[in-house]
Amino acid sequence: MREGGIDAILAQSFPAAIAAYRATQTIPIVAIVGIDPVASGLAESLAHPGHNVTGMAIFAEETDIKLVELLREIAPRAVRFAAVTAITGGGNLSLGAVQDTGRKLGFDVEIIKIADPADLATALSPEVLSRFDAFMFPPDVVLSGHKAEVVKLIGLSNKPAVFPSSDWAESGGVLSFGPDLAEVGRHMILQLDRVLKGEKPRDLPFGRPTKFALNINLHTARAMGIELSPTLLVRADKVID
Repeated sequence: MREGGIDAILAQSFPAAIAAYRATQTIPIVAIVGIDPVASGLAESLAHPGHNVTGMAIFAEETDIKLVELLREIAPRAVRFAAVTAITGGGNLSLGAVQDTGRKLGFDVEIIKIADPADLATALSPEVLSRFDAFMFPPDVVLSGHKAEVVKLIGLSNKPAVFPSSDWAESGGVLSFGPDLAEVGRHMILQLDRVLKGEKPRDLPFGRPTKFALNINLHTARAMGIELSPTLLVRADKVID
């Protein structure tokens, strides 16, 4: 049943999913959710969502922990790293796991929260970046829209950074790890197709990524003077050179 001429809503981030769900509990919503949709109130369970929301549950906390572990691999002597997130981008939802994992691996961890992407050059200025040995970017829908500028600013520091999805490495970031974007996209299209054909989101289980990609931009690493171990390069799904 259509509401206001809308058959379904496609939400490509957790903030978008929450905003859509608050706006309507009747229009079907197919969403990419970076945290547990049950804990966030979007679903009663992954297998039986029970509400008007289904889609792909990524559980960014698990990816964030792996990113911190990878950061330690590429920056074995680093002492202090910054996790960078936009205040409204969803990336700050799992920063507890980032801080805990960082401390266990011997890092001092600080969070850089960016209020407005227009202030990126100030928030990531050479003066700010000089205080850290390395950087980590959790999944963040706002900063994802400013990849080129973020990568450029971090690159000027000549310090290692890790990013949450393959397109970051392809945009010049040194290393990225995250769900396979093609698999996520296919699942979202299939869910949306089923919803548009009349199935109810409450009956469609949330999907979980089964493929994760470790991508390394070797060209960027060399330009920044960052040495990557052969064992890490062998593990990579894609090496950009």
